[in-house]
Amino acid sequence: MNTVEPIEKWKFIFLDTSVIIDLLLDAKKFDKNIPVQNRINDTKKLFKYFNDSNIYSKKQYVFYVSAITVSELTAKLDNDLILVLLKLFSSGDLTFVDFTKDIALTITNDIKNYLPNHSYNQFISRLKKELKDDNSAFSKRSWIIDDLKIASSAKSLKQLDVVLTADKKTFSPICLQLNLPFVETSNLPKDLFDEISTKHFQ
Repeated sequence: MNTVEPIEKWKFIFLDTSVIIDLLLDAKKFDKNIPVQNRINDTKKLFKYFNDSNIYSKKQYVFYVSAITVSELTAKLDNDLILVLLKLFSSGDLTFVDFTKDIALTITNDIKNYLPNHSYNQFISRLKKELKDDNSAFSKRSWIIDDLKIASSAKSLKQLDVVLTADKKTFSPICLQLNLPFVETSNLPKDLFDEISTKHFQ
């Protein structure tokens, strides 16, 4: 079961690659894809809330980013990635989580602990089916393995309130299987005025 505290209680926040990409995108370019446009806008509103909380309430956040994410983003961005990330997450500390031997071992242990009825390969095959309509030039298995590495990096943290992701197809199912508290940015809680609700989850 995925149980997450209300947004106002978050402090230790792990970010999937997909969330950082959304923060870097221009929502206006997605007029023909309203769900994606809404998700990008909501993600930016959420981080504005973090920034405002930092300015007005002096709340300090800790944002975690996996070394795997840094590697993925380095291939996509021309800018100085570290400077971009530091600017994006100026409302708190930015901590990079290395992919260590211990985390690699955790993947195996977590799969055994949380997938008793499915083999590792069955789990990978099921996730690959979720990507069947994606025509991107990439290895689907490699994408899934990277997602497992990123999620296992989150699992290794001693303090964690939430994992944020925009990836429903593979990353959310992995978080669910690894018993990580996660929120999809396309499904942030809203109030009656369609603004992000920080005090409760629907």
